[in-house]
Amino acid sequence: MPLVLAEGAIIQCSHGGQCNLAPGNTAVTVSGKGVLTTGAEAPFTFGSAAAPVPGMITPCTAMTPSGTPQPCATTPALPDGLAKKLVVGGKPVLLATAHGVTASGTGPGTWQITDPGQTLLEAI
Repeated sequence: MPLVLAEGAIIQCSHGGQCNLAPGNTAVTVSGKGVLTTGAEAPFTFGSAAAPVPGMITPCTAMTPSGTPQPCATTPALPDGLAKKLVVGGKPVLLATAHGVTASGTGPGTWQITDPGQTLLEAI
């Protein structure tokens, strides 16, 4: 079973941009961190070196053809990245398998989770 995402989970775009996801829903916590439900991952725009965003670890390097930074923006997670049985506040929780499509200055890309933010709670 995949791990449930918790506040502080790391999302990464196909251009290397990384950010921590927050806030979590504290109705369910893992090691004091709220779990992340659908909607925490999108809409979300990664930061660039020129325009960092809260939680940014590494900037997205996507640029328009003219060389202007245009970081990736996410779409919602595909269904296989959502829990089928664990719902918090009426929303499915996000899983470590969450991934999706992005749009940026270079065209379509992808995003994925590189760290779920916790190692205790799994779900299906």
